[in-house]
Amino acid sequence: MISHVVPSGSFALSDKKKGLLQAYLGTCVGVTLKDNNADLGGLLHILLAEPMGTDIPFAPETYATTGLPLFIQSLCEAGASKHNLVAAIAGGALVGEISEKDLWLDVGGRTAECVKDILFQEGIHVEQAETGGMFSCKITFDTSNMTTAIEPLAPVVPHNSEGAQRVSPDEIATATRTLKPVPQIALKVIRMIRKDDYMLDDLASEIRQDQVISAKILNLANSPIVGVGTSIDSIDRALIVLGEKKLLQLVLSAAAEMLFSCSQLGGYSLCKGGLFHHALATAMTAHEMSVFTGRGHPDIAYTGGLLHDIGKAALDQFVVDATSFFYRSIHQEGMELCEVEKERFGMNHTEVGGTLARDWKLPESLINIIQYHHSPEHSPGDKDTVTIVNLADLLMSRFKAGYQLDRPNVEQLEQRLGQLGLTKKDFPVIIDRIPRTIFESIMAI
Repeated sequence: MISHVVPSGSFALSDKKKGLLQAYLGTCVGVTLKDNNADLGGLLHILLAEPMGTDIPFAPETYATTGLPLFIQSLCEAGASKHNLVAAIAGGALVGEISEKDLWLDVGGRTAECVKDILFQEGIHVEQAETGGMFSCKITFDTSNMTTAIEPLAPVVPHNSEGAQRVSPDEIATATRTLKPVPQIALKVIRMIRKDDYMLDDLASEIRQDQVISAKILNLANSPIVGVGTSIDSIDRALIVLGEKKLLQLVLSAAAEMLFSCSQLGGYSLCKGGLFHHALATAMTAHEMSVFTGRGHPDIAYTGGLLHDIGKAALDQFVVDATSFFYRSIHQEGMELCEVEKERFGMNHTEVGGTLARDWKLPESLINIIQYHHSPEHSPGDKDTVTIVNLADLLMSRFKAGYQLDRPNVEQLEQRLGQLGLTKKDFPVIIDRIPRTIFESIMAI
């Protein structure tokens, strides 16, 4: 059966080609509506309860207050009767564990309540609702029989790895040595960014000579996540259409895709290419946050976002062999990922990533991001940029769910916002500034 993933900030209606409409939900909220008499239904994927009044282009489908009425109207115009509509709601997970004084973190809960209020006002019955909690889920609307299914993204796994052999430091050291290094052309771009010295003619010539990275750059340039709206069939055209800075970002993104290509489904990744897709989304969000706050260096934030999880590329093969231990520790026992890694391997992905970054002679600014992106307050330098990547990583884990195994720690979130000159009232504002093209990229699950 054909399945269609509905990105955040959009909705889809059933048509004559019966299939599955799906949304992957963390803190976002998914709503299905159906009219069995008219054999019509659909799925709406909501980012926030209401617009934040920022300067980004307004898209009504993004918010409960504007998107849900539009969704209802579209169904009625297609032939449904509002009096016959029945709803199901899912998602709205907590950003992190909260106490009564941290209720500002319940962004998803407010969105879910807003949805319920609108449905009540419209006289639409809610027959199924699974909202809140800590973990991500998938909502599926089957247009062939007008049914909704809500299921966790992380599978319930048996206790089958208790006897799995512990990984020795020598095995981890071997894994880091054998990991394919960052391509030289990407290192050249990193040096350009650090020195703010761009020699694009020479770089374009080098890119053209590398067929593998050229192909990956063109593939990314024509993908929805870049969203240029025109065909790009050469590096020269990419330079003209995208501009210098965007081409540099694509070089780094293509290199990151190669770096994470060794990751396997069933390790850190919850979907094919999960580590890379999360890294790219984090990079784009970090760049936007740096520009918005005027803190850090946008290009370094982008590069750091791409590389922040390189330690996972080395550890991934060992996580595959201990899948149930990781899933159970994180999703049932509530442990943080770095804690689980430390218990299993004696070190976590930030420490392994820091070692890799030094071996590859990356700049200190990137080493700090890689090693301290889970604890930016401990970074010895450029705390602003490290904090930006930390927040971008958090946003992607909660609002672009379904890519990788993780459990964000929000204990220091208010202080980290303060590091960037923001308050807790600004948190929904930075959520609203997540680049929309991130949501348009479709996961291969």
